[in-house]
Amino acid sequence: MKILSLNQIKKADQYCIDYEDISSVELMERAAKSCFNWMIKHYHHKLIRKIPFIILVGNGKNGGDGLSLSKMLHLHGVMVTIYIVNISNHFSKEFIINKNKILKYGIELNTINEGEKFPSFNNKNSKLIDAVFGIGLNRSIKEYWKSFFHYINNQKFSSVISIDIPSGLFMEKNHDDFEEIIIKATHTLTFQVPKLPFFLPDYANYVGEWHLLNVGWKKKYTNNMHVKNFYIDDTDVRFIYKKRKKFSHKGNYGHGVIIGGSYGMIGSIFLSAKASFRIGIGKLSVYVPRCGNQIIQTILPEAIVKTDMQENLIGTIPNSFFTTTKKHAAIGIGMGMGKHPMTGYALESFLLRLKNKNKKIPMVIDADAINILSGQSNILNLLEKETILTPHQKEFDRLCGPWKNDYQKLYLLKKFSKKYNLFLVLKGAHTVISTPHGDLYFNSTGNPGMATAGSGDVLTGIITGLLAQGYSPKDACIMGVYLHGLAGDIASKELNEESIMAMDIINYIGKAYQKIKNHNMI
Repeated sequence: MKILSLNQIKKADQYCIDYEDISSVELMERAAKSCFNWMIKHYHHKLIRKIPFIILVGNGKNGGDGLSLSKMLHLHGVMVTIYIVNISNHFSKEFIINKNKILKYGIELNTINEGEKFPSFNNKNSKLIDAVFGIGLNRSIKEYWKSFFHYINNQKFSSVISIDIPSGLFMEKNHDDFEEIIIKATHTLTFQVPKLPFFLPDYANYVGEWHLLNVGWKKKYTNNMHVKNFYIDDTDVRFIYKKRKKFSHKGNYGHGVIIGGSYGMIGSIFLSAKASFRIGIGKLSVYVPRCGNQIIQTILPEAIVKTDMQENLIGTIPNSFFTTTKKHAAIGIGMGMGKHPMTGYALESFLLRLKNKNKKIPMVIDADAINILSGQSNILNLLEKETILTPHQKEFDRLCGPWKNDYQKLYLLKKFSKKYNLFLVLKGAHTVISTPHGDLYFNSTGNPGMATAGSGDVLTGIITGLLAQGYSPKDACIMGVYLHGLAGDIASKELNEESIMAMDIINYIGKAYQKIKNHNMI
């Protein structure tokens, strides 16, 4: 799914108006109707009549949405109290039209003017609807309104519902100081496409749970729009997924290699290796220090185990791992490997030999291997085009340096990917994939229960297994993060978020595959 810019959203709205020969007010009615339907479903069409709603509307189109929604709620028998937040004394034509409609029904309109004392809201059991600012806000608001938003955030409404985007939130740039100048939503009802700030940790406390509502855009128009940001959904993954053929054998699904481990950290290699098998790899070799041989042989008999000469760490990586002539081969390296100087030299030597022999083997680099590479451009330049790095936030900090805000983080992510021609998979809520062309793909699956030891090792094994099966690096990243998150989501429903372990994610990969095959996404 495409994540559109502000300008593209405006164009899509206008195309819808022109193509269907409707007015902007009629499109606004459609948007309000989608919000109304969501609220009726969410709060139940009878019970909602017992809930008092306080509705804040601004002067512009977002305020027009709020007025149209207010009318629908009123006609349904809901008690609504409307406050016009008079930011500028300039009202959009859509606002004025909807205001006149409201007055015909005898609904009282209250006004909050700059400099006045803030109203005392009857907020016991009340829900607030925020329709003050829409997606077009791009400059700081006056101190009075900042204080008003701070006042709103300290009221004890049972929930806050923002229309399209929480008021005060910029859609395309960072706030220099965004604390207490954005209304904190419990739910954000957004139209047609998700907005970029919804995926950024800086704004998680303001957006709340967001819901995508359809207002009838024409897909043939938006499909032709060129964008740089995408939201991964089930449609994308079903398109990527390769169904197995009846007369196939293990050789058709690749031979991968998992390299890493050190004394006390062999478990990370086991998790990666098992995840590779669960995702469907045909054959897998595991290379570990001697101390890991018996462990892996015992708990993962499906794997071919090869051991380093060193007892407790990786001291060298033999040539045998890159002499393969198989069409589908892949390497996952770094999990639990440690940063011993001997291990760092082994990694650099391995990458140099691959470069010199022009062996273009798809590779996933994770954990300590990323830490070894950090700040060493001479080694980073050895990486083959479209190599995949899977850092978490701290590893990314070491790799690319600190950032002041999430927009700068995305800039560094894209800059690094383009500079070294790599894929970066930055793990976290809405794991984001950065491509060598500077595109960003935000994942839609996953939950806080996956913030557990070994979860990242599982993801590396999944992506390695997909690469070995012949998926392109881009498709392996997209499908890998989606299935990883989906398996975690299924685990959270059948267990609970607090009790999820990395092994649970592996155990639910099969059910995640079933969801894709059956088109029955959770």
